[in-house]
Amino acid sequence: MNDIFIYSVKSSLVLTMLYLPYMLILRKESFFRMNRIILLSILFFSLVLPACNFSALAIVNEHVAEATKQVYVRFDTVKVVSNSSALTTSQSQLESFNWSILLYGILILGMVVTALVRLLQMTRIHTMMRLGCLWSKKEEGCTIYCHSGDISPFSWMKSIVINENDYHENGHQIILHEKGHILCHHSFDILLLTLVQTLQWWNPLVYILGNSLRDVHEYEADNYVLTAGVNTQEYQILLIRKTLGTRTYAFANSFNHRLVKNRITMMMKKNTNKWAYGKTLYLIPLVAFALCAFASPKTEVNNASQNVKVKQVKKTTIETVEIIPQVKGDKVYTDAEFQAMMNKQYAECKKHFGSNTLSNKMILVDKSGKYSTTYEKKNGWWVKVSKEPFSSTSYSTHYKKVNGKLVEASQKAVTPQLIKK
Repeated sequence: MNDIFIYSVKSSLVLTMLYLPYMLILRKESFFRMNRIILLSILFFSLVLPACNFSALAIVNEHVAEATKQVYVRFDTVKVVSNSSALTTSQSQLESFNWSILLYGILILGMVVTALVRLLQMTRIHTMMRLGCLWSKKEEGCTIYCHSGDISPFSWMKSIVINENDYHENGHQIILHEKGHILCHHSFDILLLTLVQTLQWWNPLVYILGNSLRDVHEYEADNYVLTAGVNTQEYQILLIRKTLGTRTYAFANSFNHRLVKNRITMMMKKNTNKWAYGKTLYLIPLVAFALCAFASPKTEVNNASQNVKVKQVKKTTIETVEIIPQVKGDKVYTDAEFQAMMNKQYAECKKHFGSNTLSNKMILVDKSGKYSTTYEKKNGWWVKVSKEPFSSTSYSTHYKKVNGKLVEASQKAVTPQLIKK
């Protein structure tokens, strides 16, 4: 049950460890394709590394015994007290609230809500493409949907949505930008990001990484437009004008993207020095360290004379209060003790009563034939009730088995001579 929670925590640790260096040394570099590969690698490794357990890479050694059988260990606390006034038995069990169940429930609930929200956003995008569409056409493997409403241009998978005014005024530049998103397959990046955000919905850093990935998407799409021959200054003016315009869909690749200042800065920035690519190598040692950190500990087998694997079951504390009957001057017996005493001191006991066949009241005649002693079982203990001289008025009780228990069948007067061996 806790496996999903542990996996989610490990995944967030991997993402944090790999993404923080990116923010410090790579975020402002202009090799957009490489930055995109790094961000996608961080998302991929955050999903894969927590599930990798290579014991050969483990940092810590663990000495364990070679397992040949299992021993289940239970932690019990038993308390026995005596009560002189009443014969009562009580038993209580203390259990603590399991907080792991609560955390697990919150984690699953958050994942379900996040997944439903993302699914709703995708459904709205597909509905929006066809709802209010004036016309559509296919162009170079893409489908363009023209709308009459006040909507900002965006793209999803192989579809482009643009309003009628934008199409007539700046349709060439806007469609080129959205084609850049489609040709670079940015929608698949968003799906991978959505999967990680669903798993780590509680981790704020995964949303910051999502913003970085969308920024890189815009840089790549802008670069595609400028490479196609569009004038840089005119394109920058278009970006500023559209930023102040209409609403957009955050889940899709939008032309009206935030942080236009950074996009314009990246357009004006010179190409990054080739030596700067060496910064991306930081990912290799960190991935190796994560593999070692999450690997199972290496185990060394200790060949003992008896190899035992101990399995700990749920730890519970049981406090039992057992009331022992208080008898002045006499001893109380358990079933086993009473059977042993009966076999030793009384006549015909082995013949009439075997193990596990004791009733709740026994009248026994001693071997001398002088006394008959009555024992009763009270609260699980055998107690001597009375001892009387054995005479011709004494009785011999006969028992029969009913459903595995002794039941009194008949009783008749006997003489001492009938009981003696």
